[in-house]
Amino acid sequence: MKRFLWSLAVTAAAALAAPSFVHAQDAAATTEPYDPNPGALTLTGGVDWTTAYFFRGYNQEDTGLIFQPYATITAALVSNDNFTLNAYVGTWNSLHSKKTLASGSGNSDWYESDAFGGLDFVFGKFTVGAVYTFYTYPNGAFQTIQELGFKVAYDDTDFMKGNGFDFALKPYVAVYFETADGNGTEDSYLELGIGPSFAAGNVAGKPVTLSVPVVLGCSIDDYYLDSSGGNEFFGYGSIGLFASVPLGDTGKFGTWTLTGGVQYIQLFADSAELTNDGGESNEFLGKVGVSFAY
Repeated sequence: MKRFLWSLAVTAAAALAAPSFVHAQDAAATTEPYDPNPGALTLTGGVDWTTAYFFRGYNQEDTGLIFQPYATITAALVSNDNFTLNAYVGTWNSLHSKKTLASGSGNSDWYESDAFGGLDFVFGKFTVGAVYTFYTYPNGAFQTIQELGFKVAYDDTDFMKGNGFDFALKPYVAVYFETADGNGTEDSYLELGIGPSFAAGNVAGKPVTLSVPVVLGCSIDDYYLDSSGGNEFFGYGSIGLFASVPLGDTGKFGTWTLTGGVQYIQLFADSAELTNDGGESNEFLGKVGVSFAY
């Protein structure tokens, strides 16, 4: 897909030069904490509104209305004193009023629909995960892309508290390999990130949490390209500031959360810049979302 976006960017740049584009129901009154779901299955989901949709630094759409609904079902397969094994399946979607790159009979505002499934193995402070994703485009923008990903995350909460800090960085590293691409290229992507969060007081009696996600996206093999078409290692970086507040208390419909904030994206690779309005190297976007967990 990224090679196709690169070709699209070069075409767009040539045209411009000629004379004449990623969560309430009150609990029943009891003397014990209310647990709406004591079973082994967990359902999470929500919907986000965003001012622009960037996928790993590539601008997909930055005009019109963009809504992104999603849902995941997680099963706790094994849980004991030594480790936890979770399996999950889910879907993520992006709906655009501008009908981004719509073509043929798929001429609609349903730009992207992803289906994914994976496993997370948790032992101690580490989580090792694997996920397989199908990226599909109902409006005909692209052909289906398949991808295998691996991620290692570390929960440094206890370490940071032991050193006098009231927050954790929660670093992670992930790699993703395209296994099938309709354009005949299978590229590889590397991501490094942290996700610190902080308690930030209360609003109307509800606790507010601030999070500052930081991401660096890199190319292992032709995921980002320079102006001559060669591999460019650094693709993009981003930093966000988001606030979350619970909507009501946990009840029989689970826990609901309102989240909103801003994100700054800095593009490093030529291929990413040229897909962003013909050469812009940075972008601010805003996002508001409602999510639930049950």
